[in-house]
Amino acid sequence: MSQVQLKKSLSTVDLLSIGIGAVIGWSWVIYAGPWSTFGGSFGGILAFVFGGIVCTFVGLAYAELSSAMPRAGGDMAFTFVGLGDRWAYVSGITMAYAMLTLIIIETIMFPLILESLGFPLIKFGPLYELAGETIYLSYILISILINLLFAWLNYVGIEFSKVFQTITVLILLLAAIFYVVTGVSLGSIENAQPIFTSPTGIVLVMLLVPGFMSGFNVVAQAVEEADIKPRTIGIVIIGTIWASIIFYILIIIGASFSTPLHLRETGQIVVLESLGTLFPSSDLPKTFVALAALIGMLTSWNAAYIGGSRVLFALGRARYLPERFGKLSAKHKTPLYPIVLLFIVSSFGPLLGTSQDIFTSIVNIAGFMMSIAWLLVVLSFWRLRKDNIDLERPFKVKWGKTVSYLGIISLVFLMFLYTPLNPIGGLTMIELIVLSGILLLIVFVYMIYVRKYPVEKAERRKLILGDDEEEAV
Repeated sequence: MSQVQLKKSLSTVDLLSIGIGAVIGWSWVIYAGPWSTFGGSFGGILAFVFGGIVCTFVGLAYAELSSAMPRAGGDMAFTFVGLGDRWAYVSGITMAYAMLTLIIIETIMFPLILESLGFPLIKFGPLYELAGETIYLSYILISILINLLFAWLNYVGIEFSKVFQTITVLILLLAAIFYVVTGVSLGSIENAQPIFTSPTGIVLVMLLVPGFMSGFNVVAQAVEEADIKPRTIGIVIIGTIWASIIFYILIIIGASFSTPLHLRETGQIVVLESLGTLFPSSDLPKTFVALAALIGMLTSWNAAYIGGSRVLFALGRARYLPERFGKLSAKHKTPLYPIVLLFIVSSFGPLLGTSQDIFTSIVNIAGFMMSIAWLLVVLSFWRLRKDNIDLERPFKVKWGKTVSYLGIISLVFLMFLYTPLNPIGGLTMIELIVLSGILLLIVFVYMIYVRKYPVEKAERRKLILGDDEEEAV
């Protein structure tokens, strides 16, 4: 019986647009203010450069291992070979949770972003209040409708998703170039003061960078569908990281030149407000960038469906989840059950309302779960460099041991920030309780399914790596 394989139909540009779209969302229109003020305008740029270097340590591990094992749910495959069966389950399930959370965040924030960007939005059917916010039926219906669109888009085939992703990412990049050109040409160098504030301010911005870079590893979930050379996969992952960093730097430059300090410190939607100042007689520039911000949300939404469905598919194929999750639809050859599960669970997101407190808590917990998956990949990278030197690595990282050590140290420090030991505050007590419940659920699934229906290690290896990859590894 032949193993279930995803169709190879993604080009280098497709894979790159999926990765960039997963990273760049909508929040840059709001966070351009803090990025350009905490550490100063040039300090913010330096913070993103330093943060990008830290993310590159993790990205290099993904790049090398993705080129060596181009399989859906890459994190799980790397960890299985590097650390073993149980840790592969942990890696896959934490990444699946992180991808699901990205979709939930989009469903929660979509009506609010539409409203804040100035798009007309019908508000009717107040249902209840949660965390100080009124939950409206109209908001719930709008979010679920768009969520259904992306579920359908991914069900009918990645060919539709990749075209959408490529076009929308191009519009995002054009918006960033437009914003920096108009900001520098019509703005003033005086607006960019202060250039630097303090090392503490730069560090505060740098600590934000990993959160805004999460998503580049979606590439590792979609590599099985890439019809490109294995070495190119590694190049795409690093390209995704630095294309996203450059995008954010362009936004910082545009905001710094176009917007006075007081507006960058107090503005709610700094990018749009600055365009209103630069073009007082025309709404077209502001409307164009507002549409780009909305598109940013849609690209990350679509990319999260691609990544999340592939992780769940890989977990099902490896029999860490019921086998139905590892099967493809007969008509479109797409992972139907994973897509349906993502849609159903994420559609409960709008019921939580649009409270900033709830949104922040969801992001914080997801960030910790993403950090677990990242750390397991970097540890696998380190272990395989030590114990499996004969592994064919089409994209081989120079100074692999140094990169792995720096990656491990960076991620341990990042995870420390989530703990109560962090002097400026980690996860709140409520967030810790919710996180504990999620971790217990992960253990529960392992106990009632993975242990109840054991799979021989050799068979699991074949299911995860495939026939050709198994021989290579």
